[in-house]
Amino acid sequence: MKRILTAAALLLVVAACNEDENYNDKYGDKAVIPPKGRSLRVMTYNIYGARATSPANAADLDALAEVIRRQDPDFVTLNEVDVFTDRTGKDVHQARDLAEKLGMEWHFSKAIDRDGGEYGDAVLSKYPILETRSYRLPCAAEQPGEDRALCVIRVQIDGKDLYVASTHLDHLSGDASRLVQAAEIRRIRDTELEGDLILCGDLNAIPSSNVIATMTSFLTNTGPIDQYTFPSDDPDRKIDYIMYAPIEHFGVQNCQVVSRGDQQIDGVDASDHRPVIADIRFRTDEDISGEDGGEEE
Repeated sequence: MKRILTAAALLLVVAACNEDENYNDKYGDKAVIPPKGRSLRVMTYNIYGARATSPANAADLDALAEVIRRQDPDFVTLNEVDVFTDRTGKDVHQARDLAEKLGMEWHFSKAIDRDGGEYGDAVLSKYPILETRSYRLPCAAEQPGEDRALCVIRVQIDGKDLYVASTHLDHLSGDASRLVQAAEIRRIRDTELEGDLILCGDLNAIPSSNVIATMTSFLTNTGPIDQYTFPSDDPDRKIDYIMYAPIEHFGVQNCQVVSRGDQQIDGVDASDHRPVIADIRFRTDEDISGEDGGEEE
């Protein structure tokens, strides 16, 4: 039988995850955790160009690699990634070099040219990357700012396609460009990504905003509204997210903001954002049909 999710159950999935709680332990069946499927650990991290731990403003990728290694994720989505820039090293490709340190595969998507190089988003993967895509996310005409990117990879999990995407929405105070970018992500999702999707990143928007309302109209959010991620020394707002679709193909076992201690190297924050991790159960069609017993209602 296919599960019929009530509005109350959906709210529990979206809002029930706290830093020291396991979804299944606290909420049981109410959390809609599927008993079958592959458990995947997903991490999203705005890395601030790898500059936070370097007094000279150069890239300190060893610090970031250690923070990521401590969480042992299957996928890492990165924001504020520098590639061959003057400010963090003309020979430094942060996505490629971090992936090499972690033994992962990578894909980088440029958002803009910056400091003699490129600046954008990346996805790192323990799974072989079968396809890469890069999309431009424009600004609103009435609010010129920085164009952004949607960085997408496709992998296969137990024979089923999964897209993993990284994005970083506009940083200006008004929502106009973020709303345009969110709408473009929805268009891409609806027309070009034929498969299950995990999308993560710095959305520069708090949970009560119209931007997040737009994003959660087609994606499910894994964390509660008080799971603060910025600034890293004393977070007072949530702007970094892990989301997925369709809801019936996933279940969140655990999600949390990485503690400050686990995000520090030698007592220094490795970035101005805290990373977020989520353990997500990903179900194949065989998993779903096996649970349903082949019947519908």
